[in-house]
Amino acid sequence: MGRDLGNKSNISLHIVNCIAEREHADPLELPPLYDAVDPDALDDLFASGCQSETDRSGRIEFQYNGYTVIVEFDNGPEITVKEEPELVE
Repeated sequence: MGRDLGNKSNISLHIVNCIAEREHADPLELPPLYDAVDPDALDDLFASGCQSETDRSGRIEFQYNGYTVIVEFDNGPEITVKEEPELVE
């Protein structure tokens, strides 16, 4: 599931809301995002790309609450959330 956010800079809030939506849960019931990634640094990184006059691109991938979260920035930030595959022993 990918979600184009246009030029919004609060990526961390969108990630938590996206996972809460998938879990059919209140975002406040999820574990803190900072257990997986620094939300302020993530927001700052993608906000600076939106405000910059230069072309920038990047990708960050991390695990959060049983999901792989991928945040890509090219023309605008996009969040993709995938369920983590179960490990086979």
